[in-house]
Parts: sequence; structure tokens; C-alpha cells
Amino acid sequence: MSLYERFRTIFLANANTVADHLEDPAAMMAQQMRALDDKLQKAQGELVKAVAEIKLLEQKIRDDESQVALYQERAEKAVKAGNDDLAKRALVEKSRLSADLSEMTRQRDEQQKVVSEIEGDLSKLRDMHDEFARKQSMLSLREERAQASQEVNSIRAEIDPGHLGSEMKRMTDKIDMMEAQAQATREIADRQSGADLDTAFRELDKKSPDIDSELSNLKKTLGAP
Repeated sequence: MSLYERFRTIFLANANTVADHLEDPAAMMAQQMRALDDKLQKAQGELVKAVAEIKLLEQKIRDDESQVALYQERAEKAVKAGNDDLAKRALVEKSRLSADLSEMTRQRDEQQKVVSEIEGDLSKLRDMHDEFARKQSMLSLREERAQASQEVNSIRAEIDPGHLGSEMKRMTDKIDMMEAQAQATREIADRQSGADLDTAFRELDKKSPDIDSELSNLKKTLGAP
């Protein structure tokens, strides 16, 4: 199973688990996005380490190639000097280094295959990440609309049309009564104002007794000065 397939399997398993236990879709999506980001980061780290290993292997290959060439030259130099024993020792060392060189080359080629595989998996993971991000945005909008609709429906469910109608009638009757009372108060005030005016005119029409005239007549009768 490739690195991408392992990550995908783990990611989907976690997604299903979270979907079963979390009630908030937005929180669930955000958590899965963080998990996917973490997997991408880890995969990128694996790629960096794999490439670094290739570089180390290539350095060892260059070193072994230099050593193989060196002992080849030493073997030739020993042969020219007539020192077969020294030439054999040089050739033995060259053979050992050549075997190491072959192994290092094989490991480098294998590591290059691993790097190619990780790069392919990373590309697929990035595509998955982008697709998930688009779906997250769409689902977030759908969730917002669903929540708004749910709130409106909840408010509608809490409203009793019959009770609302009776309350409206009660308020209307109360306002009608208030208006009638205001009109009655105004009419009473108008009548009282008219009565006061009539009284004032009647008092005006009444003649007050002339005390001075009455006193003068009384004096004449009594012969008082």
C-alpha cells in the first residue's frame, strides 16, 4: 500500500469516526482539514528525508568511486614496481570498495523510486486537500442556510395563530375602550364648561340689593337726619 493510500485510509476512517460523534458539521470539517494539513506536513517531511538520503548516498558513491580509482592506480603502480603482494592488497581493497559502490548505487536507485512515489502521493494529497477545502466552503454555506432556516421554523413553531388572534382582539378592544373613555371625558368636560358659563350669566342677571337706597329710605321714615 502506497503512502498516499495509507494516509487516505486513515483520513477516511477518522472522518467517519468524527462524523459519527460530532454534531457540529463546521467543527467536524475544520478538524478534518487540520488533520489533512498535518498529514501533508508529515508527507513533506518524509520527502525531505528521502531526498536527503539520496544526497548522502550520492556523496558516498562519489567517495567510493574515487577510492576505487585510487586503488586501481596503486595496484598498477605496485605491478610496475614488481611488488605483486602489494598489488594484490590494492586489488583486494579495490574489490571491497567496488562491492560497496555497487550496493550504494543500488540503494540510491531504490531511494529514487521511493522519492518518486512520495512525490506522487504528495500530489494526490494536495489535490485531496484542495477538493476538501472547496467542499468545506460549500458545506459551510449550506450549514449557515440550514441553521437560519431552522431558527425561522423554530420561531414559527412557537407562534400560536389562535392565541395571537385572541391577543390582537383583546388589544383592539382595549384601545377601543380607551378611545371611548377619552371621548366621554371630553364630552363631560364640554358640558361642564357650558354649565359654568350659563351660571355666570344668570348671576350677572340677578340684581344685587341697593343697601344705600334702603338706608336712605329708612332714615326718612324715622325722621333721622
